[in-house]
Amino acid sequence: MAGMTVTAGSTRPHIGIVTVEDDFHAYTVRKILQDHYEVECHILETDRLADSGTFTWSSSEAVAPTLPTLGGQAVDVRQLNAVWWRRPSGVSWKKLLRPQVPTDVVDEAAIDIILNDCMASFSGILLNEFQGVWINHPDASRKAENKLVQLRAAHEAGFRVPRTLVSQNPDIIRQFCAALNNQAIIKTVAGTPKTPLTTTQVNDDLLSCDRALRLSPAIYQELVSGDRHLRINAFGNDFHAALMTCEHLDWRVHLDEVKVESYELPEQIQDCLRRVMQTLGLRMGIFDMKLDDNGEPVWLEVNPQGQFLFIEGMSDVKLADKFASFLYQQALSHMPSSVR
Repeated sequence: MAGMTVTAGSTRPHIGIVTVEDDFHAYTVRKILQDHYEVECHILETDRLADSGTFTWSSSEAVAPTLPTLGGQAVDVRQLNAVWWRRPSGVSWKKLLRPQVPTDVVDEAAIDIILNDCMASFSGILLNEFQGVWINHPDASRKAENKLVQLRAAHEAGFRVPRTLVSQNPDIIRQFCAALNNQAIIKTVAGTPKTPLTTTQVNDDLLSCDRALRLSPAIYQELVSGDRHLRINAFGNDFHAALMTCEHLDWRVHLDEVKVESYELPEQIQDCLRRVMQTLGLRMGIFDMKLDDNGEPVWLEVNPQGQFLFIEGMSDVKLADKFASFLYQQALSHMPSSVR
């Protein structure tokens, strides 16, 4: 029923998925949870918070802390046993030009106020009142998304990390690339959802332009040879790896040429990944690595909330069921012992 609020006291686990509108991952995982488990699954779309009429929080216990969910309902966040912090953005990529606010609000400052206040209230209510398990905690996700922090964690965990420079100093950049005989790549430090940028190899034209090099820091990194890439999906203590064969440097924009197959991940690599996750405070993560010409795995990066369903669509590596099971078990473990 529209407007209904789910309140505390249920005997089945409740899972919240924080995302944006039309997130295929969220809808797929919710369906599996509802079809195969005794569970309540609530999707909270952070780009549809404005004008929902369901935000409530008080410094006293006079009213329940509630947030809007998909379908015009609301959930008491104290009821949630697990929150999948999937895609927590107040503006989805489809709404970058016109965020989800009432159409009669046209003033840009007013739009900013609405979006900022909605997202601040949303995260504040969860941080104050949610007592279950985060997949992953917002602070851990934000820290782990920083590629400089990732690289240090991977190095300390025992991974081979490509020689890396982050700089906007043209002289230092040229010296770094020259030491590698220009066998180096460039990629963004954070990037933007407004325009996807691929990883590319440096060239003389780029290195000769002081203006381009000085504008913003970028990641310059040793080029790892080979055409075998690993996409490793870590769900808690379980790792599900796919071997992706592609001759292009950035396989993400050449999926039509990628061969995907399951890959047995050595225990030593799993141990190193566990150390990275512990350092970064992650319960899940999507890791990218590359096998060099000698078959040695080389660290590239981790995305705390990366895409994984495309792997299932292109191979026999079944991930949706595995992730749903992981999410359910996490929620179940954070219910009161009297109702487990």
